[in-house]
Amino acid sequence: MITFQRIDGTPVYYWRSSRGNTTLRNWQCTQAFYDKLVLWVRDLRSLSSAYGSVTYLVSAGFYVNKPGQHGAGTAMDLDYVRWSGGQVSSPLDQHHASSTASLRKRYLAVDAVCRRRFRYALDGWYNSAHADHIHSDFGGLPVLCVKSSESDTKFVQAMCNNFRGSGLAVDGIWGTNTQNAFNGAKSALGITGDPHSSSAAWQSMLSKIATKGFANQTF
Repeated sequence: MITFQRIDGTPVYYWRSSRGNTTLRNWQCTQAFYDKLVLWVRDLRSLSSAYGSVTYLVSAGFYVNKPGQHGAGTAMDLDYVRWSGGQVSSPLDQHHASSTASLRKRYLAVDAVCRRRFRYALDGWYNSAHADHIHSDFGGLPVLCVKSSESDTKFVQAMCNNFRGSGLAVDGIWGTNTQNAFNGAKSALGITGDPHSSSAAWQSMLSKIATKGFANQTF
């Protein structure tokens, strides 16, 4: 395990006991996971560059002494992102369920950036236990859009609903309606290749979803 307070220079705070606290905290994870976090935050900066720099992040935890990916030091729970332009994305405040469409799109943009680097991202649509954070971990790499994955399917359904008004049930079942909506989104974004079998195609699609989400655009 390594100990860190910043990811590639960006401070990571802890608000679960004191919201707004800007005291630097000692976090732990494996070196390999930290290296992936660096790539993730660089993706985030690049894809959201219109907002300015990423001023700080807030997390509920990385290494935690419990079974699973957190116990292995290969997981992150993301609570909040703040940019120098004043924009925020707050899983902590359940922005996935916000009545403001731009906040839902921004949440999906952050979600998409997580999925570019981490195979499993569990968000507010996944279940109530993740309503106030986005969990990302190393399990099951490489990154692909897997139809049998409840998490991937719910993300696709929520994405199609919020960007394209697809009216899908966010139920985690990849049926005909979800497939048709996915095909429409893929075509509208100009994605070539198969996101179900090609990591490059899926990462490209996620980048374009993120770009649209940060810009509050539909497609």
